[in-house]
Amino acid sequence: MASSCSYHFPQDLIFEILSYLPVKSLLRFRSVCKSWLSIISDQQFINAHLTNSQKKPAPLILDKYFHRVYQLDTLEESVRLKLPSKGRFDCISSCSGLVCLADSDFHNNVMYLWNPATKQLKKLLTVRRRREDQEVLLSDFVFGYDSTCNDYKLLRLTRVSYTNSFDELILAELYSSKTENFKEINVPENLKNIAFGTNEKCVLDLKTGVLYFEGFDELISFDMDKEVFGVYPFPFPDHVQHSKSNVLDFEGSAAMVFEAVDGSVLSLWTLDNVCDDKVAWTKKFNFEADVKIDWVCLYWGAGQFVAKNDEGLIFFYDYKKKDVKKLLLPPGDFEDFSSVVKYTESLVSPEGFQGFELLN
Repeated sequence: MASSCSYHFPQDLIFEILSYLPVKSLLRFRSVCKSWLSIISDQQFINAHLTNSQKKPAPLILDKYFHRVYQLDTLEESVRLKLPSKGRFDCISSCSGLVCLADSDFHNNVMYLWNPATKQLKKLLTVRRRREDQEVLLSDFVFGYDSTCNDYKLLRLTRVSYTNSFDELILAELYSSKTENFKEINVPENLKNIAFGTNEKCVLDLKTGVLYFEGFDELISFDMDKEVFGVYPFPFPDHVQHSKSNVLDFEGSAAMVFEAVDGSVLSLWTLDNVCDDKVAWTKKFNFEADVKIDWVCLYWGAGQFVAKNDEGLIFFYDYKKKDVKKLLLPPGDFEDFSSVVKYTESLVSPEGFQGFELLN
């Protein structure tokens, strides 16, 4: 006599199990049944999945000369991602599983929001409105998530000069993925002549919604909710002489690597206790390794940094174990890695996203 039995799992248990799975599996599992489709499409599930994914980030590396992007799943494995456009991208920034690409051929007038995991894309036409006597000298951007209004925002900074004078000016514009528009942001006097170089080199404080990026001798902040700037001088000249890193997200704090005054050692410093315009930098530890570290690109987490030596080769440095590992990539001629960012895959899909095939 044949017998049958069925197993019933509570919805909350299915929710929990699915929230730890990779996006590639979840996209397939949407076809299993209506119940699973409903769970995976729900915003609460998307947020829970993102929270779990953020515990296992992976470096994303852009080779701008050969138009390639690689995701490093482990220290030993890398995966080449298909870029969503044939444009020449020279910088990327990443937040909550979304990647912002800037097309260098159009001087950052064309940008894309891209989810590599879901293969969805949104093209941003960001043409500037400029006076006839203005000439664009430099344009950079930072990208982040504003939790106060559930909005992805892009801050673009542009340095312009005037054809009839030697005057230069910094213009700031803020893009909202909700309104799909840029609006001009007031730039305070103490920032109008500052040197900047942002692109992927920004850190978002998730607790406060403040972005940090680099100036020449200072860290610059931008509060995405209040839409105001701040400036925090580096700990020069008493303790250090040169910055030797991008701005880093080190265990939840904005951080930089500096070279000692005598050039003997590199140290990591964090920006702490920022309030009432007071700045406090705290030295955490020195970098000690057999290989010379010329530049620190990224803090991956779990003690791991992505760094470059004086020949431009990228490697991993574990500051706890004082250990160095080479970066393993598929064979090929890799001329320049222009961007290295921390990436976590997600199901995040802002309004207006489309599949690649719809944009060809």
